[in-house]
Amino acid sequence: MGFVDIHSHILPGMDDGARDLDEALGMLDMAWEEGISDIIATPHYKQGRYHARRQAVLEQLELLQDAAMEQGIPVRLHPGTEIFYRGGLEEKLDRGGLWTMNGTEYVLVEFLPLEEYPYIRNSLDGLLGMGYRPVLAHAERYRCLLKNTERVREIREMGCRIQINAGSVVGDFGRPAGRFVRELLRRQMADYLGTDAHDLRKRNPAMKKCAVYLYRKYSPEYADALLFGNAVSDLLEGGAAT
Repeated sequence: MGFVDIHSHILPGMDDGARDLDEALGMLDMAWEEGISDIIATPHYKQGRYHARRQAVLEQLELLQDAAMEQGIPVRLHPGTEIFYRGGLEEKLDRGGLWTMNGTEYVLVEFLPLEEYPYIRNSLDGLLGMGYRPVLAHAERYRCLLKNTERVREIREMGCRIQINAGSVVGDFGRPAGRFVRELLRRQMADYLGTDAHDLRKRNPAMKKCAVYLYRKYSPEYADALLFGNAVSDLLEGGAAT
């Protein structure tokens, strides 16, 4: 078992991620070299802009998986969506039009970076009330959380999970984000890692540097949990067959 990347825009032509099949295959090849064995593909769903409908995601995922097998790239792909929260999302999920994380009850959710904390908390609580388990995407992007890490503790105690970007752990996205994620790691309040990969250049599927840092700074048990253990137990085991 290699690392599990739970947040990736690798499906070609679906959003602002991989532009075509060639770029997606290049990203998969790089992911394998970085030690990643499993990727949950999470194209954006944002009403009025990106439309990662369930069937379209599955079709592109199967196309890319078949092409990867032909190229000898053994990374396993799993379906998901990064969903921009707006009112009525719970009902849309219940109608089955969008992928949760590999068909589980976990849902990768994002908000505007400047969104107020009460709105984020209440929105996540609404999803919990409908039987879903929200995973807050790239928690280091929200100003309201950067100002108060106790809010992250509150969100987790509600029953939500926290995803941070691998690049933020090693300082690729600035000092405030780096300080914030390291505080979360110190307090063991991060649950999953994602590369949030969009391309082969600035936002690529890099995980190895982050893994080295985690094993050097934290317990091997916590590093294992972040890099693969939590994702396997929560998102991959018992997920959808694809």
